[in-house]
Amino acid sequence: MILIYNNKGILIPVFIIVPLFVCILINGFLKNYVGGVFSYDYDFQIVLGIGLLFSSLWIYLTSHDLIKTNGKKEKIEMNNHFFYIPNRFWTYIILVAAILLLIGGIIETFN
Repeated sequence: MILIYNNKGILIPVFIIVPLFVCILINGFLKNYVGGVFSYDYDFQIVLGIGLLFSSLWIYLTSHDLIKTNGKKEKIEMNNHFFYIPNRFWTYIILVAAILLLIGGIIETFN
């Protein structure tokens, strides 16, 4: 598989996979060891949606490049792209996917 990226664009898959993996691990831990409200049968799409919410926040926080000059941080414009899409737009793409997963998971849970 060919990954087309520029500068920090290669980190987009990492920014997506790591929060998903952490949310899946936390979900398993809470279901098995804590119980209570976490032991109910809810759809797995909710866990994926929460993981994508965290990844969109992570992408947003890292999409701007700052440089320190004269003791002051200044924003610089770098071409950080993944598949020709700038990193700051990946925030909104992942956010929309997270919202859709959350809505779908909530609908599936209550059906």
